[in-house]
Amino acid sequence: MAETENSLSVEETRERLKKMKLKLTDRETGKSRYCTLAEAKTWDWANPELWRIVNGWQITSYNRFLSMLIMKIGKGQEEVEILEAPRFTMLSGG
Repeated sequence: MAETENSLSVEETRERLKKMKLKLTDRETGKSRYCTLAEAKTWDWANPELWRIVNGWQITSYNRFLSMLIMKIGKGQEEVEILEAPRFTMLSGG
């Protein structure tokens, strides 16, 4: 039986968060790089002009980002891709 989000202890979740691979893709240039959770924490999440999208969901706060990562951990995923671009390019489809 696969582990679920509810079956992980807080310690297990924290360890998996540390190991989670975060792939940041700049939607304008197409370039990707890996970043750390510590780096992600420093981003200006409240900036409405820069969007970060994970699995089709716009993420506007670090806490929401953590919730998304915990959900992914619960599903056994070890990597998350974050699309980042100015708001106008996301709205225009460009």
